[in-house]
Amino acid sequence: MFGIQLIYFFVFNSYAGIVRYTGFKDAFRQLQTTFFTVITALILNQILFELYDEKLIVNAGIIVYGFVAFSSLYFFRILVKRAYQLIQSSKSTLNAYILGTDLTDVAIAESIISDTQKKFEIVGFISDNNKPKKTRIFTLPIFSLEQLVAKAKKDACVIVSAEKLQKLNTSNPTLINELLELNLKIYKLPELQDWDDNSISSGIKKVNLEDLLQRSPIKLNKDKLRGLYESRVILVTGAGGSIGSDIVRQLIPFEPKKIILLDQAETPLHHMSVFLDKEHPEINYEKIIADVTNLSRLSYVFETFSPEIVFHGAAYKHVPMMEANPIEALMVNYLGTKNLVDLSQKFKIKRFVFVSTDKAVNPTNIMGASKRSAEIYVQSASRSKLNQTAFITTRFGNVLGSNGSVIPHFKKQIEAGGPVTVTHPDITRYFMTIDEACQLVLEAGAMGKGGEIFVFDMGKPIKIVSLAEQMIRLSGYVPNQDMKIVFSGLRPGEKLYEELLADAENTQPTHHKKILIAKSSFEFHSENYQLIEDLTESIKSCRSNASIKILRALVPEYTPTPNSVTKKVVA
Repeated sequence: MFGIQLIYFFVFNSYAGIVRYTGFKDAFRQLQTTFFTVITALILNQILFELYDEKLIVNAGIIVYGFVAFSSLYFFRILVKRAYQLIQSSKSTLNAYILGTDLTDVAIAESIISDTQKKFEIVGFISDNNKPKKTRIFTLPIFSLEQLVAKAKKDACVIVSAEKLQKLNTSNPTLINELLELNLKIYKLPELQDWDDNSISSGIKKVNLEDLLQRSPIKLNKDKLRGLYESRVILVTGAGGSIGSDIVRQLIPFEPKKIILLDQAETPLHHMSVFLDKEHPEINYEKIIADVTNLSRLSYVFETFSPEIVFHGAAYKHVPMMEANPIEALMVNYLGTKNLVDLSQKFKIKRFVFVSTDKAVNPTNIMGASKRSAEIYVQSASRSKLNQTAFITTRFGNVLGSNGSVIPHFKKQIEAGGPVTVTHPDITRYFMTIDEACQLVLEAGAMGKGGEIFVFDMGKPIKIVSLAEQMIRLSGYVPNQDMKIVFSGLRPGEKLYEELLADAENTQPTHHKKILIAKSSFEFHSENYQLIEDLTESIKSCRSNASIKILRALVPEYTPTPNSVTKKVVA
């Protein structure tokens, strides 16, 4: 019998496979081997009985052997697998709930339960509609949110699929907040295409703030974008910064002829070039150290590399720092933009996309006013009769996780043990992820005909204190119990609420629901053109007070806050 079974071991390859990965397929192979062994033995018994009136073994014995052989082989594998799981789970296993009870969620739970690299112990399911129809799945309980309040295991976590998290962000954003308030850590599965073949657990990561903010996916007109950006020489200023570097990443799939990375910061530009060399060696690029205020250096770049499209993201953006250095804000944000606009006209660049900010709307600080004056100059260039460049302005709010933004600041404070400082309990801001913002910049750059200011749908403004509370909870602490939030007061030039459109502006829709066109009320008459010239000359002469006076005349809606250093300069 054993000899017959050994032959079928090789025929059906049932000996192969790692024991600790035993599953249904392995059980089927063992069953195949045993079944054909039994059938073959019965046939041989019948042949021997007919020829010699004898049998190797009674037929009942053959059947009993088959049952014992299959049970022994399969349960040996199960025993080894379970022992391995127990050894692995004793290391650092987290109790976990699966968020949701639909077929996908059940499949996720099954995958994690059978995962040999056991990092999570599934202890139940959480109904995402709060009205579970069943009480158990895989003998594990299903909890409504109310039941979970009383029964949640200490130090447990919640696992949610990327697709469900995306859906909840749109349809039921309070559910995740309620889970965080129960002091449950939230973990996210990777996208389906990113699952590890060996272990699903290895791809499960903690949810971060960007995951909670991410709205419905942006659908781009990829064919149109490819037609515009493919085989083009594209200049990106501020290419080492958060926005500039992500614009570069978003351009890569469209296979531009060359990308010119321009930045005055050496280290970030070096990091970007290392990334491109490693991840995208096929991309042809140039790394250029240059200051946008240096017209001669910029002229050399345009003459040498002949860019066809310009994305201008280089800017000073920190409000308090610019309040202390107003002439530098104007130098970079206004004069640097003017230099690039003038060169774009001179070299007949096809498209110029200017990255602006919501702080340019009814500005209360020098940073916002300098960006608004740059917007005006971009629009004035577009109105020139000799102009052959499509000048496009994009305006959006704060970008989560960008260099120097509030998120990295809060993260450092939390890692240091707190407290977390917020300027004011009522301060709100519009937020968008870097990925969202840069995708929309590329889309707006493609749809613009020239002279428009494109405003992005930023969703609803978010209270900064709520942001701080979420980050504290995501780090496993309870706000104002484990870690305090303190209010430091508004900084110079800072206002409580940001706006995306000025009062005198209105918008019109585009084919993309997240992009609107702002109709500016600015009047381009001779007096304002003269102010533009005067502002340029005063900035070049480093006359700070004179520059601010002209700026306030050019941007009459600019109203410095009482604690602004520019408040004393009157028009």
